Amino acid sequence: MSATYSLAGLASLVSLLLLLPIALRDPKRLRSLRRAAPKPGVERKLLGWGTLLPGVALVVMGQWPAFLVWLGVVTTVGWLLVNGLAWQGRAQSP
Repeated sequence: MSATYSLAGLASLVSLLLLLPIALRDPKRLRSLRRAAPKPGVERKLLGWGTLLPGVALVVMGQWPAFLVWLGVVTTVGWLLVNGLAWQGRAQSP
């Protein structure tokens, strides 16, 4: 496996691990499920900005192909995560 895919995979994994708590505690989705939504705060902002840091690290290292792979992976898996959680919410709604 080339260094490009290794770096992109590692950066994507870090970003997605930081994105997961944001997706699971999304206030709008929790309100639609009639659950108590957490108040948006500093933790949510830090996780959001932290999600972008692996991409910034790839740019600083000059790994442009890895950056483009990271961007595609995080966008696609983030979209699938949101759709999966939305589908789960629709299945639980009365």
